Amino acid sequence: MKQRTKGFYSILVLSLLVVGLAVGTAPAADVHLNMGSTSSSSGVYAWCVAAANVINKANVGVNVTVVESGAGMDNLRKLSAGIFDFALAVDLPGSLQLYKGIEGFKGKAFKDVRWLFLRNVFADRLYVRKDSGVTTFGDLKGKKFNPGIPGSASAAYVMQYNTILGYGIQLVPSAYGDAVNALKEGRIVGIQKSSGLNNIDASLIEVNLMTPLTVIGYSKEDVAKIQKDIPYMSFLERPKGSIKEFPDVGPIWEECPIAGAVATAAMSEEVGYKIVKAYFEGFAEVASAYGPVKGFDPVADYFKYAGDDVVPAHAGLVRYAKERGIDVPARFIPPEYKGTK
Repeated sequence: MKQRTKGFYSILVLSLLVVGLAVGTAPAADVHLNMGSTSSSSGVYAWCVAAANVINKANVGVNVTVVESGAGMDNLRKLSAGIFDFALAVDLPGSLQLYKGIEGFKGKAFKDVRWLFLRNVFADRLYVRKDSGVTTFGDLKGKKFNPGIPGSASAAYVMQYNTILGYGIQLVPSAYGDAVNALKEGRIVGIQKSSGLNNIDASLIEVNLMTPLTVIGYSKEDVAKIQKDIPYMSFLERPKGSIKEFPDVGPIWEECPIAGAVATAAMSEEVGYKIVKAYFEGFAEVASAYGPVKGFDPVADYFKYAGDDVVPAHAGLVRYAKERGIDVPARFIPPEYKGTK
């Protein structure tokens, strides 16, 4: 009887040790993050979903939920309010507005916004019906035009440009799907849609087949007036034929910002590092889902293309960039980064 009792206690002790070891070596619970994206009707939504997929599949203890939103400015508002842990479909000019508390965020500076990774350099493109007779932004005077997805940075910019230039365009904000229907039916002459630098936005390919479109731009004088008021806005002169689907368009001036993802200083360096690393290592899969990112480096190109006026990089991005041997100028390094500066 004593031997059986002794054996029982030995098994019990051994079991407790095994449980203790199991608990001690169990992996940390996943970090669950809400990621702001854009409207599901936008071609950019495919990029957002693909980005979340490669992060989740990396199995690094980070679980991302894609949340549909009104894109850029809406994402930045919800990021600063703590609703989103990080957000995609954001551009650098809009992020600078939040960081500095100017323009759309006047008096509401949020110094904790951090750049996480780059998507691409893109165009806030002005599409019009080919039968509209419109050839420049100024030709939209008095006509009905959709400035873009409500809440997006690109829509806000078009509204600002109309005010700065005094063209009196009848801007008709609406949900993207509604705007596309209005374009097809001729109730508006055009629509602004953020697009890959050299291609039509995927969501407008079918529209263009049934309702032929063309692309217009700003004049050099328009650009000078806009940049006098908003010096951080980036414009590129696009030569004729630079947009694949519209070989006869050009030369025109297009607004071409840097786009990508932002987080906040509240996201730890470790979590940010895991996200950036997973996105970079899964970049081929992302590019297969959203072609306009091809040819860009999501880590190095932020430091390459951003000018002197920047939003600080997330500490995790700085860490991964340095790990890859990329030079990170001092103006990008946030105060919370603890590595070698």
